[in-house]
Amino acid sequence: MNSSKYLLGYDVGGTKIVASLGTVDGKILGTQRIENKDTYPDVILPMMVETSKKLVNEAGISMQDVRAFGISTPGPADIPNGIMTAPTNQKYWKNVPIRKFLEDNLGIEGFFENDANCGALAEWYYGAGKGCDDFLYLTMSTGIGAGIIAAGKLVRGTGFYGGEAGHFVIEQNGRQCNCGMKGCYEAYCGGRAIAQRIQEELKDQPNHPLIALAGGKLEDIDFVTLEKGVRAGDAYSLAIWDEMSLKNAQAFGAFINIFNPKKLILGTFAWACGDLFMDPIKKYLPQFCWKEMLEQCELVPSALKRDIGAYAGTAAAIYGLREKGEI
Repeated sequence: MNSSKYLLGYDVGGTKIVASLGTVDGKILGTQRIENKDTYPDVILPMMVETSKKLVNEAGISMQDVRAFGISTPGPADIPNGIMTAPTNQKYWKNVPIRKFLEDNLGIEGFFENDANCGALAEWYYGAGKGCDDFLYLTMSTGIGAGIIAAGKLVRGTGFYGGEAGHFVIEQNGRQCNCGMKGCYEAYCGGRAIAQRIQEELKDQPNHPLIALAGGKLEDIDFVTLEKGVRAGDAYSLAIWDEMSLKNAQAFGAFINIFNPKKLILGTFAWACGDLFMDPIKKYLPQFCWKEMLEQCELVPSALKRDIGAYAGTAAAIYGLREKGEI
């Protein structure tokens, strides 16, 4: 990669946007956080432009030195046209042509990609997937999405929806998923869904240890609360964790059998919880995939961890330039 080329990146999330300036060889020169909870695009988009200019100026370069920008976007989105159509955590962002706005106001070319795909690209270029051309990156956080690298290419699918790994059904007529379907993998193992389940099941048990671990507030129970309960030996927490581990193993086994990857790179829960998260999944995994493919696949946590947002947008730009033959 040619480190003389500078890139801007934007990781757009439900509560914040991380804007970054970096080089194509992976050096991040600066980052800036933009608060993005319950915002309006006509306010935030100009802020993204001003933040970008500030990052460029502070690095001692000009916008003419910046080759391109990349946007990591939540779905659903119109990827080919650079439009955020209806992000689930941004009720005021409907059909927002974010790529064109930034191109027009920054005067540089932009690339637009699904956030899980951007996570996979970031790990591929700079993290746990470096040097590996067959792997899946799983977000493993509030929700579950996948970025798939197969034979050295990003798998997008016909409609650019490829990688919605959290929404294949693992239990017919199972738990209600936030996507509208029932029995989705994410409904059993996504952080938001697990928190919702616990809050529902404990709503009539004000003295339960998990509520105490959440500061006495039922509505504040989250995945971290569950982890604390598991580490404290709470029986209810241990049962939820065991079921989650079994369902994760079921899903991972399906991914391994279908894609025969060299690695499954796992997001937040894996690096934040460590062996507590990984070990029970590994125990159950042989039930769900062929021995030969399991032996060929390594389960590893994200190497970029909480910094992945700083790399996600620039990684989208790198892949776009690579497709054009510039890198």
